[in-house]
Amino acid sequence: MDRIGGTARTILAAPSAPDAPAPQANMLPGVLIDGVQWTGHSGFRVTVGRATIYIDPYRVEAGPAADLILITHGHYDHFSPRDIERLAHPDTKLVAPAAVAERLAGDVTSIAPGEALEEDLVRGVGVRALAAYNTSKRDAAGDPFHAREAGWLGYELNVLGERLYHSGDTDVIPEMDGVAGVDVALLPVSGVYVMTAAQAAEAARRIAPRVAVPMHWGHHIGTRADALAFRRGVERSCGVEVRLMSPRAGVRRSAPLYFRK
Repeated sequence: MDRIGGTARTILAAPSAPDAPAPQANMLPGVLIDGVQWTGHSGFRVTVGRATIYIDPYRVEAGPAADLILITHGHYDHFSPRDIERLAHPDTKLVAPAAVAERLAGDVTSIAPGEALEEDLVRGVGVRALAAYNTSKRDAAGDPFHAREAGWLGYELNVLGERLYHSGDTDVIPEMDGVAGVDVALLPVSGVYVMTAAQAAEAARRIAPRVAVPMHWGHHIGTRADALAFRRGVERSCGVEVRLMSPRAGVRRSAPLYFRK
């Protein structure tokens, strides 16, 4: 896409997150998780009332037009101009790191790790950006696939008081402490460019969400075996519910996984 300036918005330094609550047995999830649908790979659609939010849409087969699209970074399987063009309409808001935002047209907001949008682009939905980077996944030259210096992102959404964390492509990093106690955590598990299943289980233990959903599997990178290994790892380490989702059949719920530490 051609570089076209976006709409200016005020961006604030994000406040620090509260200490993580301990997982609670039989704690019922809120309504947010029921509005989350996996569209494949690391893509998700979040329905908030009549509004539709997409995160990293890639090869989305069908779905309603987007009110807000969030892009974590510039790799082709996360930043797909074709999907953005298909899902966007003239009033669609787009949020992305600087290197991606400069390639987008329309109502575009550039955001960096540690920043939060002052205004709601979708009514009742706050957006905060967090760092996403590799510490151990490197190419043949020894460079991280996702370098911290690139400014690539994960996102925390505050949806009418409930919190969702999409980690982006990352390893287990200290910045995850800033999303401790979220309601929903979307975590990559394939081990290819991102956390392994075991590392993602450690991230779930560290974050202690109400519900954890594995991603970055089942499309062209990662397998269902990775997602199941993640679920087993969470079972061994903490009392967090894991839900496996299907992009074709909606949500495929596993039995709630509440375990003792």
